Amino acid sequence: MIKVFDQAVAMLAELFGFIVGATCPACGRMATTLCNSCRESVVSSDAEKTSSTEYHGDVLVAFEYNSNVRKAILAFKYRNQRSSLRFLGDALICRVRIEQSRSLEKIDIVTWAPTTQKRIVERGYDHAELIAKYVAKRLHVPCEKVLVRLSDRPQTGKSREARLVGPSFSARNLDLKHLLLVDDVVTTGATLNSASHALYQAGAGLVTCVAVASTVLWQSSTESYALAKARK
Repeated sequence: MIKVFDQAVAMLAELFGFIVGATCPACGRMATTLCNSCRESVVSSDAEKTSSTEYHGDVLVAFEYNSNVRKAILAFKYRNQRSSLRFLGDALICRVRIEQSRSLEKIDIVTWAPTTQKRIVERGYDHAELIAKYVAKRLHVPCEKVLVRLSDRPQTGKSREARLVGPSFSARNLDLKHLLLVDDVVTTGATLNSASHALYQAGAGLVTCVAVASTVLWQSSTESYALAKARK
């Protein structure tokens, strides 16, 4: 019954997309978010991997970085294609709720690892901030800017060795709160590691890192970033 309802919602989304001229970020078909066909390809590619595994790592991740997920992220990140936001945000929310049903502690604040000021000026927005605000709203948790990026060098385009250094952050004082730290893609984990360190230095009680996707070669999309398995 739930599957039938989801299919009906997806069909209505495609019809609405046709009316307003919105397109699927993965294939370009008319849709308000990922079209039904692309959504099914993402779900089917991860379904067997997520059936029996549990999270035991450092980052909660919704997807492996496959073709359609990559297109959705890039369309949102670089072309401000907001049709991707609901798809990406809902996947993160689902991932967090799975862990909440297991053992994840009550979340006090949702925050994000900010991009560089240069990127914000170029694009007019911080994509990680928009994802964090979407997730916070759906989880009924406050979303606050806690981190300040001290370095203005983007990670995009760097070699893996250069990425491992990571950007540097500072954070305002925190009072032993549990923060959900949001990012889009985990490659080496350096950004989330640096941001988490800054939050703990500022007094955070617990930092749970979440990302839409990871480039890591892992066994399951519900497992976390593991440096030893990262692509060179």
